[in-house]
Amino acid sequence: MGRSAPSPPEGFGISRPSKRTSSGAGPTLEFVSGSVEETQAFGERLGRLLGAGDVVALSGELGSGKTTLIQGIARGSGRDPQTVKSPTFVLQREYPGDLPLVHVDGYRLAGAEEAAWLDLDLMFAPHKITVIEWAERFAGLLPEDVLEAHLSHLSTNRRRITLQATGPRSMELVRQLSNQTTSAEGGSASPARHVDPGPGRAGGSS
Repeated sequence: MGRSAPSPPEGFGISRPSKRTSSGAGPTLEFVSGSVEETQAFGERLGRLLGAGDVVALSGELGSGKTTLIQGIARGSGRDPQTVKSPTFVLQREYPGDLPLVHVDGYRLAGAEEAAWLDLDLMFAPHKITVIEWAERFAGLLPEDVLEAHLSHLSTNRRRITLQATGPRSMELVRQLSNQTTSAEGGSASPARHVDPGPGRAGGSS
């Protein structure tokens, strides 16, 4: 086996645009977490920015931290993160409030054909925040403008979180989160930077 590339330091770093066919692909943002607490703190900062109609689509292998990130989002939106459990068997949970939070888990779905039988209008209601684990099971069914979050393992405790904007609203979320977290991290993290694909680059490979 060849030598693996060194892991990046905790914090934000520049990342390349994902391979997308959508012309709405926007900036990406990468964060490397060194612990459960850091993943939740990152989610909390994101949760404070989310508003009615926002959709966060999470993907990543088992144990990569999707539910942990959502617990942070819940805290940022004013909820107790300990009440947030992955709805693997019931598929969907809704946490009430002035701005309801819908938590969907597509792990048990075979794919988009099964997902299409769910009440998508209720799931993506414009007066709610929706977060989806295993969002790849909903391919072709998600709204046009969602914030994609891909999580991957780097080591036992380290996770890479890559955010991909797909439209104007999610682009704004990436920019706000980049600026906010740069200030929050201070000197302990790399400067936050995002990459804007620009015209003609949205579907290009990195």
